[in-house]
Amino acid sequence: MEDYGYYHKKVRRPRSGAPLAVRIVDAVMLALTVVCTLLLIAAYLARYVDPRRAWLFAFPGLVFPAIYIAEMLLGLWWVVRWKKYALGVAVVLLFGIGAAGRFYRPDLRRHYAEAKPSRAEVVVMSYNVMGFDKRFASEDRSTMGLIADLVNANNVDIVCFQELGGDLSKPAINQSIPELKYYKIFPYELDSSEGSYFTGLGIYSRYPIVASGMLPAHDSDRVFSMWADIRIQRDTVRVFNNHLNSTYIDNDDIDFLSSLKFVSEERTRVRLSEITGKLRESYMRRAPQAELVAEYVEQSPWPVVVCGDFNDTPASFAYHRVVRGLQDAFVKKGSGASGTYDRLFNMFRIDYILVSEGVEVLNYYTFDHVYSDHMPIAAGLELVAR
Repeated sequence: MEDYGYYHKKVRRPRSGAPLAVRIVDAVMLALTVVCTLLLIAAYLARYVDPRRAWLFAFPGLVFPAIYIAEMLLGLWWVVRWKKYALGVAVVLLFGIGAAGRFYRPDLRRHYAEAKPSRAEVVVMSYNVMGFDKRFASEDRSTMGLIADLVNANNVDIVCFQELGGDLSKPAINQSIPELKYYKIFPYELDSSEGSYFTGLGIYSRYPIVASGMLPAHDSDRVFSMWADIRIQRDTVRVFNNHLNSTYIDNDDIDFLSSLKFVSEERTRVRLSEITGKLRESYMRRAPQAELVAEYVEQSPWPVVVCGDFNDTPASFAYHRVVRGLQDAFVKKGSGASGTYDRLFNMFRIDYILVSEGVEVLNYYTFDHVYSDHMPIAAGLELVAR
């Protein structure tokens, strides 16, 4: 007969610990935490490591937001489990909060109406127009016309186009945006079979373009960057328009990744290896291009505005090489995630507007119009007296 003591209470035996199933789950979560933490640290380092020396670091940087969110979820697990690992995860997350802020900006302001560019600011737009692809046209309006309507309706003063296509002797879009009377174009591809048809970079401006030039391409004949000195009243600003090397990822690759076919397709390993090879090559080509753009930016005698499609994320070496000493308009005045590439779940911000000292960012604008595989972005700027 059991002894219940003086108050007839049953003596409790010491607990033997958590159930086996819980301990197994903790072990699995710990392994995931270690792997995720190492990947996140590698993603932090991606901005500093030249991919020509160690290209593997670039890949965690590409998917930085996914890794950061996964680390947060793992941290919450350890908080719920009341384990000391939560403190280590918190330290790693806090260490990268600045990097995370380049991907997502919380907006705590109260909005009464959607902000629209105004004449009170110098509005600069950057847009990869994908050669005015006919797939984005409406029944009664061409893609070029739709993009021109967007530019005209938003008081744009300066627009930087990438993948601009047309007749070199008289670019067709020049007729569609009559407010922007000055323009300068540098082609990076010429098609002799189409006469003088070209694909290239273009800067259109409401203000006079007093000088312009292109950056020499050391590794190819492709022009990946141009600049234009624009006189705005008594001031001059140098605008850079960039289209850094493509990722080489085609529509088949995008469909393969976005439809999650790699989960079940038999050739998964081969396809992923091919995609990895393309990305590796593109990272190595963008690195010297970014260094050359940064060199020209540093040599500018005027305040600068750097626009364009970098084909890389804010965690990349290319972005951080160019942005050094500049301000990112999205970081200053943007909100939300603001992905600029319309494919792959719209989770990549690869188009930028950056400014130097002497230029103040008043506003950052995004648009929901899908006339290309990229989304247009714009910033309201003001030249500050030096």
